[in-house]
Amino acid sequence: MKSLSTLIKLQKTFVDEQRQHLARLLDNLERIEGKITRLEIMKAREQAAAQDDAARITYGAFLKEMVAQGRALEQERQIASMAVKAAQEKLAELFEEQKRFETAEAQRIEAEAKEERRLETIELDEIGGTRHERKRAE
Repeated sequence: MKSLSTLIKLQKTFVDEQRQHLARLLDNLERIEGKITRLEIMKAREQAAAQDDAARITYGAFLKEMVAQGRALEQERQIASMAVKAAQEKLAELFEEQKRFETAEAQRIEAEAKEERRLETIELDEIGGTRHERKRAE
């Protein structure tokens, strides 16, 4: 059986690429959550400012716009969260496959070593048997 080292290296590359992809998705999710936080802060400031009679006039339109933006951002966050979850599952799958290859390679190496020890034992037994026969013949 051939070495699986090339396949293991390739799989590690896939795992690394998936990790990078997941990191980008997590950054995007964090950016969206930051926007949501800033929107909430802005709403709170405007609500406090709306206590003034002059600001009350525009507060209704502002609030309507903020609610629409909030919904859009929440939808973006849900989509980003689903993408992160899918990327995490894919990463877990790729990592599991990498571990299977590494385990198979370790088992192959162990089997080769065991076979080598077995052949060495046979050879040493033959040498010992031959010596014993020579001594007996003398």
